[in-house]
Amino acid sequence: MSFKAINEFEGVYVDQIESNTDFRGTFLKFSPGKFGFPAIDSIALSMNPKIGTLRGMHYQIEPFAEEKIVTCVRGAIYDAIIDMRPDSKSFGEVGVLNLSQENGLQIYLPKGIAHGFQTLQPDTIVHYFLSSPFSAKHSYSIDPFEDNKINWPIETFHLAEKDKSGIPFMSAAKSFSDSLNKEV
Repeated sequence: MSFKAINEFEGVYVDQIESNTDFRGTFLKFSPGKFGFPAIDSIALSMNPKIGTLRGMHYQIEPFAEEKIVTCVRGAIYDAIIDMRPDSKSFGEVGVLNLSQENGLQIYLPKGIAHGFQTLQPDTIVHYFLSSPFSAKHSYSIDPFEDNKINWPIETFHLAEKDKSGIPFMSAAKSFSDSLNKEV
């Protein structure tokens, strides 16, 4: 696997969040429609109290494969993706990007992109728009340390069992590809 700039992944987009700050605080305006994203079906907030918390690399297979819009609304994360789409020019490629409250960036991920992040500040909050509901039966994790060669910036990891026992990338790519070929 090799690294690629985020903007080189077909269908992956990075955009600035609209924000307005005055004496009352900051108002963030999320506009999933500008990505052609369906109406808000679900929102997930992920709060990570410790620096170095690692989540991912997560994906779901059909019929629950997800499009995602990921934004860091408090703190900062090192965001990572892996392309599992069998016909993509960036298949097997890894991309990374820092998302933070300060830079106000958000990333749109189409179906077939595995996603994960590591917190860079305490009490970081990550906001997701998801196109499909969570389905434990269709949800998987790729080993975040395996052959994808992601250079996580913080060596002290706080990691869930699901992520510690993630599957190899090629197994993940096969499960995603197989789900595309099944009749739903």
